[in-house]
Amino acid sequence: MAKLISSRPRVASRLRHIRIEAGALTLDYKASAEQARDVACALTQLSSDLMVTVDDEVCRDLPPLPCAGLWS
Repeated sequence: MAKLISSRPRVASRLRHIRIEAGALTLDYKASAEQARDVACALTQLSSDLMVTVDDEVCRDLPPLPCAGLWS
């Protein structure tokens, strides 16, 4: 039997497009707004050679951010 943890409805997070660029390598993913923000912050602090942008240009065919659960 499932146990109800919270009676508050879960609000779906807005999806964002995150682009990570490192030299000739460009990676595009979709992620929740919170995940995209946290990844962008962490990566830009990690290396000044990385360019990370987050926008609303989410396409259906974008893959999900790998290991997105780590950024939840």
